[in-house]
Amino acid sequence: MKVINWIILICLVAVVLTLVKGVRQWLRRRRDYALLSERVHLQTDRYAFLIDRNFRVKATNFYELIEDIQDNQPYVLGNVFHCQTAIDEGLCGTGIDCDTCPIRMVIKNAFKLKRDFDHVEASMRLYDEHHETKEMDVHLDGELVYVGKEPHLIVTARKTGSSVDDHSRFFSP
Repeated sequence: MKVINWIILICLVAVVLTLVKGVRQWLRRRRDYALLSERVHLQTDRYAFLIDRNFRVKATNFYELIEDIQDNQPYVLGNVFHCQTAIDEGLCGTGIDCDTCPIRMVIKNAFKLKRDFDHVEASMRLYDEHHETKEMDVHLDGELVYVGKEPHLIVTARKTGSSVDDHSRFFSP
């Protein structure tokens, strides 16, 4: 009978240790998200997006810098950015043009190679606050960061040729 009690005790200790490890990992991920989210929101010279490998936006300063744009899109990069294809199709990555999107290609490659990227310029069709389409040339940089053991990217974007204080004119001609 004593052997069975010892086995039960050992199993309970193993379960408790596993739970403690899981809680620690969860707390570490929450802390990582909080720190990275703060970094994103402190960006004032460009738009910043903390995204996971599925292009889900975990934090952004986009709506803080452009007050006229409504925060009513799914939190996927193209939708938050108001990409015409993403909004027309309902979700970034589901449109026929998404397979050839240079921004998606660069981001996928950054996750695949686990590397940063910088000085990427791309032309986008974006909806403005009046739901009119604007052609926009954007400059993107991406920094690979980790939340726990999961890779994420901080993608920063600005209108090509714009000054750092030109946020209010992001969608203007």
